[in-house]
Amino acid sequence: MNLRTIALTGIASLAGLGLVGVGAHATFTGSADSVQTINAGTPTVVMWAANAASPCQTETNAEDYYWDCDSITLTTPSDVGSVFDAPSTIYVLNVGNIAVNLASVAVADTGYSQSGANYYLSTEMGLCIQDVNGYVADGALDSYFTTSDITPISLPTYGSETNLNVDLYAGETSSFGCGANNSLGTGAEGGTDTVTITANVTG
Repeated sequence: MNLRTIALTGIASLAGLGLVGVGAHATFTGSADSVQTINAGTPTVVMWAANAASPCQTETNAEDYYWDCDSITLTTPSDVGSVFDAPSTIYVLNVGNIAVNLASVAVADTGYSQSGANYYLSTEMGLCIQDVNGYVADGALDSYFTTSDITPISLPTYGSETNLNVDLYAGETSSFGCGANNSLGTGAEGGTDTVTITANVTG
């Protein structure tokens, strides 16, 4: 008897809880997150030219050996006379994972800061730099020691490429159409000058 009474009481209690539940209400809360990860890309460009020192003589090699072709050395021409023309076409190739712009070109040379024949060679040579939009530099080499601003040239994807026509010359019109300058004088005889062209990119 006692056991039965206890059992019935238990059933009644459960039913009572059920009745309370019918009239009750609850407020549920939750959240949803939107997650965005930002990875900074790496702007990477290489340069190549047909007359560059190996391995940067072709586009394919420049891509394959990108660690060696972030700067290039052009083959030194034979000794020049008082009239000469030494043109090169230098290609700038995007091998990175973000878009970049060719933003400026800087020029420096060793002879200008020296004396004697090296200085005369530097100051008497003409420099012509031509990008796809026109002339970046046209005149005496010693006029171009600060960065020359250009209209930015977009290299939006891997494999995008542009070029710079670069010519050092004396005594004649540049191969790329820049104006002629005077022949080298006797003061430049025996001189040596190393010219560095830097293509600056932003990305």
